Formats: sequence, C-alpha cells, structure tokens
Amino acid sequence: MDGYGLAKIILIGEHSVVYGHPAIAIPFYAMRSEVVLTPHEEFILDTKYYTGPLNNAVDELRGLVALITHMAEIYKKIKPVIISVRSSLPEKSGLGSSASVAKAVIDAFNNHFHLELTHIDYFELLKISENIYHHNASGIDASTVIYEKPIIYQRPHIKPLKFNIDGYLAVFYSNTNSATKSAVAHVSTHPERDIHIDALGSLTANAKWALENNDITLLATMFNAAHTHLRALGISTPTLEELRTKLLDAGALGVKITGGGMGGCLIALFNDEEKALATKEKLKSFPSWMIDLRNM
Repeated sequence: MDGYGLAKIILIGEHSVVYGHPAIAIPFYAMRSEVVLTPHEEFILDTKYYTGPLNNAVDELRGLVALITHMAEIYKKIKPVIISVRSSLPEKSGLGSSASVAKAVIDAFNNHFHLELTHIDYFELLKISENIYHHNASGIDASTVIYEKPIIYQRPHIKPLKFNIDGYLAVFYSNTNSATKSAVAHVSTHPERDIHIDALGSLTANAKWALENNDITLLATMFNAAHTHLRALGISTPTLEELRTKLLDAGALGVKITGGGMGGCLIALFNDEEKALATKEKLKSFPSWMIDLRNM
C-alpha cells in the first residue's frame, strides 16, 4: 500500500457548514480506502468501476481523473503508473467516500514519488475532485480525512476538538444511496432555507460544549433537533425516517442524518454499550458500526 484515506462522520452541522456555519466531524477509523501504485508505460486506473487508461475512464471517476491529471502536470517527479484503488466504504453513504479515495490517491503519489506535500497541499488538491463530485464542497470532508482527528470546522478555519464524553455512537447504513450533490442543490433553493440553516448552525456550539463537558443528554437533544431541521429541508427519506424510528424505539438517545442525506447513513447516540450492541443485532439487516466516543 502506498497511500490511504479514512472515512469521516459529520456529527453536526452538515449543510449549514456550506453557508459558513461551524460543523463538527470525526475520522472514522473502521473504514478506509487504499491505493497501490505500480510502474507502467501509461497511467492506468484499476477500480471496481473501471480498469483501463486514465483518459478513457468512466464518468463516475471524473473527479479522480481530474485530480491525477493535475498532479501529473504540476509535479514532474510523477511518472506513469497503474493506480489500484480499493475501498471498504459504502459508496454514496454520507461517509466521505470520494474524499477518502482522493486522499488515498494523493497520499500514494506523495509517498511513492517523494513529493513532500504539506497539509495545505493535500487540501488544495482534494478540492479538485471534491468540487467536481459535490459542487461547492464545504471542505469539511477534506479537512477531516487529512487531519485524522476530531475537528470543528468553519470555512476556512480548522480547530482540533478534545472529546470528554461517555457514550457510544452507532452508524447505520440505510441500504440506500446518499445524494450529496442533489441535496446541496435542493437545499439551496428551499423557500425556508435560511431559517433552518441558521437554526442548524446555532446547534453546533451546544454540541461542542456537550462533547467537551460530558453531557450526553444535551448532545442527544442537539442530534434530534438537527435532524428535525434537516428533515424540514427535505433531505430525509421514508427509509431514513423508518430506520430512525426503529433506532429511537430501541433506546437510542438521539438519531440524525449524517452527511448529505437523501439516503445514506444515520448516526445514533447511546449511553449504554450493551443497548447499542443489542440494537445493532436487532437491526442487523442494516450494516452498522460502533464507535466508543471515550476513545476519540
């Protein structure tokens, strides 16, 4: 392996972060993308979507094609290679699949060709693919996968966030695709956009205090309030709402969309590990993962 990129989870602030409000995100260590480079006479992409010359890649890979083409143009050390990409992230899930893969690609070229890239270089390069895939990407996905620690992000500022909370976060995939680009476009034209965006933005400060001061009840309240506004903006779906009801009935304290919405994942907050594990077992038809927030 020459490079890797983690997944990410937005705890609170999705969509409002696009409009300049703060958001909180954490790296998701359970999932990652990996890239291996092999010398070759031309640039070849090797992915689950497509294997063949870079310039003939399918449209789903247009962001990666733009990124790799740009890097090859500006960094003369780079020579033709086979770029083998593998990822454990469910695609279009709201967990930052595109940023994870792009970071892994940048990482691979940096390590393989000794480019000595800085964090700023990584961020600027990641914007190339992220803006293609998501349109006006906020930068929170890129920042989280680059810094690999909990952050509070308010464009263009990134600050580390020290957790002090006893609780468990369970991530449940709804088995339906998220549609971040469509969701961002939908929110931008919503007639009550500003009301809900401003309300979402105001929740982040309370969530930050809760995370730093071990107040899981307040954090759960912020989760539920955030979901209410996200739903009002039209980025939930019947499938997400049905799964959310099941999670709350099973004992989750707070449940919300994470990421772009219109499918993808929900995050559920628990104060009891056994209850979280029992819920995962009860709803095992939905892929799920658990994070001990005490270890963040």
